[in-house]
Amino acid sequence: MSVAYFLLLVGLLVATHELGHLIAAKLVGVKVVTFSLGFGPPLLRAQLGETELRLGCVPLGGYVRLLGEDPAERVPPEEKARAFSERALPARLAIVLAGPLANLLCPLLIYFYLFQGHTELPAAVLGEVFAGSPAAAAGLVAGDRVVEVDGDPIGYWEDFERAVEAGAGERLPVTVRRGEKELTFTLEPRRQTLRSRAGAPLERSQVGVAQARPRARIGVLDRGSPAWRAGLRTGDIVIAVAGVRVASFADLERALGRENRRATIAYLRPRQTQIGGVALGLYEPGMTDLVPDRVWTEPGRATLFTGLLSADLFVADVVAGSPAARAGLRAGDLVTTLGGEKVGSWRQFDQALLDAPERSHRIAWLRSGVERGASTHEAEVMQEQRRVVDEYGNARDELVLGARHEVQPGQIELVPLDGRFLYATRHAVERTVATIVETARGMVAILSGQTPDGSVGGPFMVYQLAAVSGAKGWDSFMLMVALISVNLGLLNLLPIPVLDGGHLLLFAVEAARRKRLSARVREAAVLAGLLVLVGLTLLALKNDLVRYVVDR
Repeated sequence: MSVAYFLLLVGLLVATHELGHLIAAKLVGVKVVTFSLGFGPPLLRAQLGETELRLGCVPLGGYVRLLGEDPAERVPPEEKARAFSERALPARLAIVLAGPLANLLCPLLIYFYLFQGHTELPAAVLGEVFAGSPAAAAGLVAGDRVVEVDGDPIGYWEDFERAVEAGAGERLPVTVRRGEKELTFTLEPRRQTLRSRAGAPLERSQVGVAQARPRARIGVLDRGSPAWRAGLRTGDIVIAVAGVRVASFADLERALGRENRRATIAYLRPRQTQIGGVALGLYEPGMTDLVPDRVWTEPGRATLFTGLLSADLFVADVVAGSPAARAGLRAGDLVTTLGGEKVGSWRQFDQALLDAPERSHRIAWLRSGVERGASTHEAEVMQEQRRVVDEYGNARDELVLGARHEVQPGQIELVPLDGRFLYATRHAVERTVATIVETARGMVAILSGQTPDGSVGGPFMVYQLAAVSGAKGWDSFMLMVALISVNLGLLNLLPIPVLDGGHLLLFAVEAARRKRLSARVREAAVLAGLLVLVGLTLLALKNDLVRYVVDR
């Protein structure tokens, strides 16, 4: 199937490009002699009117041959009016530009097709509000449904995100529906630089909310606690208390309440198993009774103690040999402070580490004792740069701590989508423009030396991209077609003779000189362009060999 995905991807890209040339030529009255998918001797050929259709034996490109495209070609007098070389500059420009433009606009159709399949969208319901965030300071709580921001109605979560992004640094009146009431608060989004593990900065307007509520995944630190005695362990997911469904840890705390009474708890426990040599994550159901302890904090004053904690700051796994492992962190530890400051969430902890990758950090954590309580540990930890290879075979350097948590998001409320056509059109245009802009920036970075030339790939990379995306499903494959189509369109616009951009450059020179270039000058330009193209091809092949042969 991998070969089929590769041939389909290349065929779609080439057909789109060459159809652009063909349609433009027909529109301006230039005769199309040959339309070929693939190079070399034809495997199949057919005549459609005045144009011969070919399927070449080398499926790595294609071409459209126009009458009079070669200046040395002899054109019959009766057909001179339909020769490419005889047409005015605007007509020739339109034909040459049509190929790259077809590739650049191809994602518009793909994204429209994908977006129009949406019938529901996430509702503007706050799944989680982080402590110390602008949302928490404003008085918003999990479960609030946002209905209006700064006077504009909010129908979906993406509407809320747009309003927050546009309102950075401003005081925004936000109206929410909480139960049967509508309440208005003042929210102040703040600009924040978020960083990925690869170090790429991303400027975003943040208010400290999450779309999905984390499921009630628990941590149990104290081995003498009621939770431990009831058989509950770190990583368990509570799904019901006394027969009432629990969707989040906040729901769990509310369900247990403040009364010292027995509560029947239903939970799921993650289990790893192997079936046919494939590792699978399964869940084993369980039930238990939990009876809180009454703890006297002072004379006449008692609180209830269950030993249940949110699993958010519990370490789920530590990679052997990583900075976290060398510091002494283990699965089941509870991270408490970073640099002496209390950590509110793993998200906050992770981002604080990424914000200062060049220095070490003092981390403190609690570890379950043998019988009761917990011991305190701390160490200096410095993240490391490690080479990571993704599923597409692309290698990149990432910051590695080596410790991770595991909190599964719960379900997101969906609402019906109104106006699917307008929604799909708007999002297709936005996504296409964003793809073109980001791809252009990447190309400029490569050409200017800001990005290593090792990121340039050739046919082996395209094969890998097609195989992996195809195995993921049709939508993933079409998204990859859209991305590579934009790359192909921009690549063809480079001012290298032989490419469409090179023809545009020669046309620009002709326009400036107000006369056509001689055949000798054109031949020299084509030869120079071929040399550059051969050099780029050899670089791409070298990178493919290093990426998929040497580094494997």
